Amino acid sequence: MLPEAGFVRATLGDGTEYTFRPSFYRIASLGSPHEIVAIFAGLHGPHAEKDAAYVLACLCDQEDPSPLIGYLGETGWVPGAMPGAEMVIIAQHLMRHGIVGKARPGGEEGDGKFSDRFDAVEYISAARVHLGLSSHDAEALSMTEFQSMFEMKFPRSGDSKGRDVPTREEYEARMRQHEEMMRGRESR
Repeated sequence: MLPEAGFVRATLGDGTEYTFRPSFYRIASLGSPHEIVAIFAGLHGPHAEKDAAYVLACLCDQEDPSPLIGYLGETGWVPGAMPGAEMVIIAQHLMRHGIVGKARPGGEEGDGKFSDRFDAVEYISAARVHLGLSSHDAEALSMTEFQSMFEMKFPRSGDSKGRDVPTREEYEARMRQHEEMMRGRESR
């Protein structure tokens, strides 16, 4: 379970566990690219609890999360064990990690431009092509995981601060130093 990548686990008093994964595959199940963004926006509006229940139902590993999140009965909404405000907080967390991702390393933020759509297929394809993942593995990524893996594989020039992975320039400089040192030993 990787909470830092957006994954969440909730446990009922009887020990029943529910796991929520903001993977590209699950995020895509929420609706069309435009609907996904509308649902994310809805989590900050007057019907946030309804949207949160839908998000949690779609992103849950277990087939029936209704004991936790509630369900629509014949007479209206029947609440589950989780309070509505908590459902909203968790759904916002899942969506943030699923479609926005975390802030860039070093505190650098994205360009801040609004998009009215989120097309998970684009990110699944990018993970397959650039990271060499299978379809199944690419679909299982959250946006936060995707960004972290992409940063490790393709570090930005001069941006190795706080990471164990050197930039290409740092790697090449160290390799030149090593080759020079080896040539010096051979000439002795």
